[in-house]
Amino acid sequence: MNIPAILLILILFAILMVFFSQDKIDYFPISLIIGSIALVSMILFFNVEEEQILGFINFNTLIFIFSMQIIIYFATQNKVLEYISIKLIHITKGNNRAFFYAICLFTSIIVAFIEDLTLSLIMIPLIYRTCQILKIRSGTYMMGMTITINIGAILTPVSSLKNLIIAKEFGWGFGDFFANMGFLFIIILLPTVYLIDRFILRKEQKPTEQDKKIFLSLINPKIVIRNKKYFIITVLILISTFFFMILGFEPALIATISAAILLLLHYKKIRFSDLKNDISWELIITFAVLFILSNSLSLFGFSELISSGLLDIINNNIYIAVLITLGISSLLSAFLAGTPVTIILLPIVSVIVGESAFPAPIIIAFIGGVNLGGNFLPQGSACDLLTLSLAKKYRVANLNYKRLLKNGALFSTIHFIMILGYTVIYCLILS
Repeated sequence: MNIPAILLILILFAILMVFFSQDKIDYFPISLIIGSIALVSMILFFNVEEEQILGFINFNTLIFIFSMQIIIYFATQNKVLEYISIKLIHITKGNNRAFFYAICLFTSIIVAFIEDLTLSLIMIPLIYRTCQILKIRSGTYMMGMTITINIGAILTPVSSLKNLIIAKEFGWGFGDFFANMGFLFIIILLPTVYLIDRFILRKEQKPTEQDKKIFLSLINPKIVIRNKKYFIITVLILISTFFFMILGFEPALIATISAAILLLLHYKKIRFSDLKNDISWELIITFAVLFILSNSLSLFGFSELISSGLLDIINNNIYIAVLITLGISSLLSAFLAGTPVTIILLPIVSVIVGESAFPAPIIIAFIGGVNLGGNFLPQGSACDLLTLSLAKKYRVANLNYKRLLKNGALFSTIHFIMILGYTVIYCLILS
């Protein structure tokens, strides 16, 4: 075990996590500085080969991030998600409770396949405009959306980078996620939506019949489609992409092929040079740095040290293993962005899983903790921060940091208890 190297990497990791989990200062130059310090230190002082450092990076994940950003760009440009959202809202016919349930159920399911920030950027303006027409306040609908988005993130391996990294490590595909997380998704989602409706939404103002008629006359899904041909092609490619992923094909490969096809089909109107500014290069590079830092900790013995200590505490008790995994992942995800938390905890959880006779409940606890822990504090979820930012921009009266913190913490605690109960029952069945 190399103590000086571990201390240096931990300090660098802590600094990067702090800057990554806030939005006041650009984290990208910080990540470049930290990455440079880590690389130079490992090569010059700790005798780590350059090829070994490159091996720390999970390139499949980075390729998936890059390709999915291209796919989502075309889905957004061709108004696919916006059309589906408006169509769904139109079906509710101005009934505010049906509108609320439709938003929550739709976003929780669609986020299993589409990145949460993109979905929020599309849905929040739609929610705001719909509520303006119906002359009702939009805060509760936005709050319900952001809470259920984090719930939906547990459903598939491609719903978030956290899940993709975990899926790669433990070999879980779509079938494994559906089998192990599907029922948990339902028993968390439905009570959450019902409780928000029962104790919050029903006390709020309802739209009048006149406002409902105005709403139906103004909301028309077809008006968002600019080019029917490209719209249909993009929908078919999106369906094909997720269909092949569900069948078990490598997500990074399928996403890359789909992105290439979309670029070829749109070459007359849009070239790569036109969309390259919409790709978050800083996110890709920062995740590369995070992979280097995390895996170097394993190399220098830190992960083995922590996991050995935890294994002594667990002492082959599956229930304690689940509780520790869920507790640590939830706690860290409440304060910090979930993906870095996943990257740093992954080597430790991998050892715990490897020593367990029943690995599935531990993996379930890990997925649940890093995804749903972000609801406890708004700063733990990028989606929550974006929702608050847009609510402030639109001057939404009934949604601010204090209200989201109060309700998010309450539901996060309920979700923690539900996940713990689910995994305990799962362990009892297995044993």
